[in-house]
Amino acid sequence: MRWIGIGVTAAAAATMLLADMALAGPTSISRVGATGTRDQFVLRFDLLSPGGFSCAADAPGSQVRSGRDLLGRPMIRVFGDARAAVITCTDAEGARWQATANRTAPYTPAEPTYGTVVYRPGQPAMMTIVELGDQTEYQHKTFVRVD
Repeated sequence: MRWIGIGVTAAAAATMLLADMALAGPTSISRVGATGTRDQFVLRFDLLSPGGFSCAADAPGSQVRSGRDLLGRPMIRVFGDARAAVITCTDAEGARWQATANRTAPYTPAEPTYGTVVYRPGQPAMMTIVELGDQTEYQHKTFVRVD
């Protein structure tokens, strides 16, 4: 009976280790931006955001990963100098939007900063909820329409 418990514990530990390796961010060398910063910024959208958004980021000297979350909404991750990144999105009708919360958000090398766009139809500028650990900031007019 004891061997079964040891086997289950070892299997669980191996599974956790493999998951950590598979889901980990980039190596610490590539996380350093051009200015030597190790910031991480993740831009995502709230549940009420319409489908059809696509986003891209231009971040000189940093690593950018773009993709979608489980609900199909765009998600941008910037590793390195997140303040210098220019994040632009295009909605289903072709209108362009720019996120600016990454420029004023608080950062720490220990954990990522999350920015959640609170999308409201018909508005030229939206709010972004910025979260870093236990801190939450409500940054108004940080997701703005540019055309």
